[in-house]
Amino acid sequence: MKKFIILALTIWAFSVNAQNVFQNAGFETWNGTTLSQWNTLSVMGVNISDVSKSTESNSGNYAVKIAPKPLPASLATVIGVDNMIVPGLLTNATINLNSIIGALSSGSLNFDNNTLLSVFTDGVQLTEKPTAVNGFISWNPIDPINENILLGVYVISNQTGTREVIGMGAYSNVAPFKADYMPFEAQIIYQDEQKVPSELIFISLVSSLDTNATSFGYLLLDDVSIATEVGLESVSPVSKKLPIIYPNPTNGDFKLNVNSDVEVSVYNQLGQVIIPAKEYSPNKTLSVKEKGIYFVRIKDSKGYKTQKLVVK
Repeated sequence: MKKFIILALTIWAFSVNAQNVFQNAGFETWNGTTLSQWNTLSVMGVNISDVSKSTESNSGNYAVKIAPKPLPASLATVIGVDNMIVPGLLTNATINLNSIIGALSSGSLNFDNNTLLSVFTDGVQLTEKPTAVNGFISWNPIDPINENILLGVYVISNQTGTREVIGMGAYSNVAPFKADYMPFEAQIIYQDEQKVPSELIFISLVSSLDTNATSFGYLLLDDVSIATEVGLESVSPVSKKLPIIYPNPTNGDFKLNVNSDVEVSVYNQLGQVIIPAKEYSPNKTLSVKEKGIYFVRIKDSKGYKTQKLVVK
């Protein structure tokens, strides 16, 4: 009986961890003011990034709010840094405290790949090749000139026994004013297509260049997901290698390559709803008449996928 329980727990642990998914992807689970399954900057027991719970959600009850804040004077004295604004940082990875202190001592949090690998470990364990990280954001700056966001994705391979970055993606293009939630997609570009991906690290960074600022804008982040090369669970075997959206670009009409009903919604680049969430059946035609770039969000039993649509 004991062996059976151990085996069952082992299978359960593998099924939980060996998936291309973020844990607590909708930011619904909190231990008081601490977000479960995600990490932020903390030095000597003090959270030095402003990461908090928000009821301004895209879906569900909560989203996560991320903002910069000044480095506490007590820590600045110990580290030997003056007037440093610590970026708001949230990541799915484990953060190495000693590496962070070393980076802070240099007066910045800019990482090359080697530093990044030493600071961030234990990301999402991959079983399929990821193509992008998707989700929804609301950007609310106070000082649009000096405040910036960066959503970074790093795909790591451990095929040779040494962790190395083999693919990267980023999203930072967002309108400099308060807006409703808008979809984002950080597409991953691979520097080495031959090595097998083993780990994905996602970092949300909100920074300010004004070292004298005392108040800051913030980013709301919700409903993040990982898109893979295989695509949606509902894509038929015949169409797995075809684009989910077709034709794309389009003159306005388009369809989805699915073989069962899914939920679909369409947003413009400002996050405004063009087609509200509705049920989509295979071979049904959708239409967007105005020229421009749009984001089509598709939901099935596996989760969400967001793809860009060009209407010409």
